[in-house]
Amino acid sequence: MRSVVAIAVAAAVGAAVPAAAATFPVGSPNFTATAGAGGTFSGAFNNTGIASGTFSDTFTFTLPTNGLGSGTVTTSVTDLGSVNDLDFTSVTINDIAATITRMSNGAFEVAFINNVPIVAGELNRLVVNGVSRGNGAYGGQATFTPVNSAVPEPATWAMMIMGFGVVGYAMRRRRTAVRFSQAV
Repeated sequence: MRSVVAIAVAAAVGAAVPAAAATFPVGSPNFTATAGAGGTFSGAFNNTGIASGTFSDTFTFTLPTNGLGSGTVTTSVTDLGSVNDLDFTSVTINDIAATITRMSNGAFEVAFINNVPIVAGELNRLVVNGVSRGNGAYGGQATFTPVNSAVPEPATWAMMIMGFGVVGYAMRRRRTAVRFSQAV
């Protein structure tokens, strides 16, 4: 009996619709980015015509400086459950989950996230997972703001340590003459 159950489970898993997965690097038609003033970036990403079943889209990017990223992604449909309907199951940036809000009884969804740490020179990933009913689509935008490091440079540390040394030396060398007087 156990082998019959195991075979039935294996057949069910094998018959499941496989997940569609796609990767879109920045610069592809599905993921564009524009540099702005002060090292900022803004980007737009999307996918359309998503076939029926589960999907997982990964948008990849690398930035030149450390900073913070934020973004939103939305979907909408006229008729719930129609071929154009799409639902998000998760949206993450660098494995940090976005908040997903379903509005108008599920007619559209919004996923949003703010102030995600982005590390310079590393491959960052925005991952959109969901279920499409046959011709789904979504779109989003992201922003990046660099964060200046608060850690002093080595030359600054050297000057600061020298300054402490000079102040300490001056305090140690300082002699104070004390005079006593008597009250009459």
